[in-house]
Amino acid sequence: MKLKKFHHALLWALPCITASSAIAQQTLETVVVTARSQNQTPALNETEGAASRLGLTVKETPASIEVITQEVIERRGARTFEEALRGAVGVTTGGNPTSPSISSTRGFSSGFVTYLYDGSRISVPTMSSRTQDTWNYERIEILKGPASVIYGEGAIGGAINFVTKRPNRDDPGVEGMVSYGGFNTWRAAVGAGVPVGESSALRLDYSHHETDGYAERNKQKYDGLTMAFSSALSRDVMLDLSLDYLKDDIQSYQGTPLVPRSFAAEPTDVVTDSSDRVVDRSLTFKNYNVDNAVMTAESAWARAKLSWLITPEWRLRNELSYYNADRVWRNSESYAFVAPAQLTRDLVGVTHDHEIWGNRLDLSHTGKLADMRNRFLVGLEYTKTDFSTERRFSNGSAAANAALTIDILNPIYGDYDILSNNAALYTGAGNRTNFQTEIPTTAVFAEDALSLSDKWTLVAGFRQDQLKIDRHTVDLNTNATSAYSQKYRPRSARLGAVYAPNKQTSFYSQYTNATAPVGTANLLLLTAANSAFALSKGEQLEVGVKQSLLDGRFDYTVAAYKIELDNILSRDFAVPTLTVNNGKQSSRGLELDAAWRVTRQLSISGNLARVDAKFDQLIEAGNISRSGNTPPNVPRTVANLWFDYKVADMPLKFGAGLNHTGYRYANNANSVKLDGYTTADAYASWDIKSGAITLRVRNVTDELYASWSGVNANNQVIIGAPRSVEVAYRGAF
Repeated sequence: MKLKKFHHALLWALPCITASSAIAQQTLETVVVTARSQNQTPALNETEGAASRLGLTVKETPASIEVITQEVIERRGARTFEEALRGAVGVTTGGNPTSPSISSTRGFSSGFVTYLYDGSRISVPTMSSRTQDTWNYERIEILKGPASVIYGEGAIGGAINFVTKRPNRDDPGVEGMVSYGGFNTWRAAVGAGVPVGESSALRLDYSHHETDGYAERNKQKYDGLTMAFSSALSRDVMLDLSLDYLKDDIQSYQGTPLVPRSFAAEPTDVVTDSSDRVVDRSLTFKNYNVDNAVMTAESAWARAKLSWLITPEWRLRNELSYYNADRVWRNSESYAFVAPAQLTRDLVGVTHDHEIWGNRLDLSHTGKLADMRNRFLVGLEYTKTDFSTERRFSNGSAAANAALTIDILNPIYGDYDILSNNAALYTGAGNRTNFQTEIPTTAVFAEDALSLSDKWTLVAGFRQDQLKIDRHTVDLNTNATSAYSQKYRPRSARLGAVYAPNKQTSFYSQYTNATAPVGTANLLLLTAANSAFALSKGEQLEVGVKQSLLDGRFDYTVAAYKIELDNILSRDFAVPTLTVNNGKQSSRGLELDAAWRVTRQLSISGNLARVDAKFDQLIEAGNISRSGNTPPNVPRTVANLWFDYKVADMPLKFGAGLNHTGYRYANNANSVKLDGYTTADAYASWDIKSGAITLRVRNVTDELYASWSGVNANNQVIIGAPRSVEVAYRGAF
């Protein structure tokens, strides 16, 4: 990343911090945080921000919501976003390194699940998500099902909101963490909260995560710096400033190739393939990427939020933000076995220069409507995205394949710079292109929660977007330039009802719809041909119950849903060479989440999700129908179970967790099946004066499993991490 861009973001924030600290005279409003001891999910009385901007609790929201707190993250030993989300209801995570840390839920994955940071969206996760350490985050909020009414196009399967740690004048101090474990993995982090003057507070968190990786030649480094400053400019005006800086540097393992069973020295049942190919245990953790592979990203994000309580009933809020990121990929990503013992690879070079300016303004009112309690919000949002990319792809010709083919047993991986200097690798239209994209987006939105009585509440929402794509492309091979411009005006709405017969129970139902760009839901890479199609349209019906029993010691939620997505890319049945968007996809399922505080010492929690997802109508090249097949990386069953026990009269806690992920398919053809697996983790923690020392074992049984499809979904898979042991210290001072 161009460091001056980070400096600009820092200079943008510092004067605001200085000025607000100087002018603030009133005492900062007290923030009261309440939580159950041994906090678990579901936490039904938690206020969340992923599903609504009205300040509704989980129980008041007519949707499936899950809040994973930092306490839960720490207890489960989740070091990264991917590990934290793996325990959520019906969520599987993975992604190949070209799209790290992406998720699947309710039958949809990748670009159809929106990622948010403090309630704001960057772009589809396949373009912007990076592996991040969980230290810097206070909680993770997960909204299941379509969420375009809150966040705009793309959110069909759900939205996941990562909330950074915030300043708190009433809880100053320093906390830190250090850990070391298998694969030479170590983490170190520190966080500090300090009061500033009489009415302000500052929070600073830094984390460093480094590992050699469980695959060979797979070193990784992640750094995260989050800063937040809050100030009461007056009794009624609050200013909140944030500045996040992230950097990663990875030698990426791109997956393990499938080989014929007759070739494998140690064939396994990790994958079931229609051509009788297998994962060879002896090759499992070999990394066939080039020697000097590069995957780096550096980003800075500055945000300023101003909240003005105009009257006790009316509040005006504005958020101004600037985001900039540079990303670089230089890898061999796709592998295919060639007899008798070779591997054909590709060569990929991609850069991103990604910049977003945004502003969101909303006005909310809490009061009465026809003598009924009513919460109402209306707002306006504007974002301007500038995205530039250089894209270099080997052409798959016989000459290119010969230059990139290696011996699978005794590989000489090659040097990217030397290989990429061979111009013959990149001949042909589309293999060396540069393009620039501008996407200005304007949206108006509204929400309302009307309490018809002390038991019935109606919740409604509406959003109207207007966006425009302008793209200019240069093909360096053909010297051709092209450009296109396209406008969209998607609308999204939701209507839900909550019936609460008592304070412990709520029943709900909801209808909501959403839109997404055709293909992979990615506006940044939408081609001129595909831009001519109408947006994909999804809708969901959901019903559920949320209840707290046994004086709050037992919480559970149950949700049933059906999602339908129309206008997905397909081929014309009569003219198979013609692309159309008459495809259809659907999912229906049931989700159960429960947490039980059995005694003062023992807590048990778990969840179970079942989904039936399929392509209702899809024709691919060659007039091949995929109708009835399951979309990739969507397991039919996902289940988790944890227990935590504190030994009486001793500073000792221990616990264990189980995760079961059912079988999934790697491709639309369903010809490569990733077989189901079950993993177990265990920990023991000893409290000392300043904190706790924890011993943790991950994947206790050393299960060998495929966690996600590879870049080449027909020929390679990502293998999950084997058993590892970690020792960690965490303390507060």
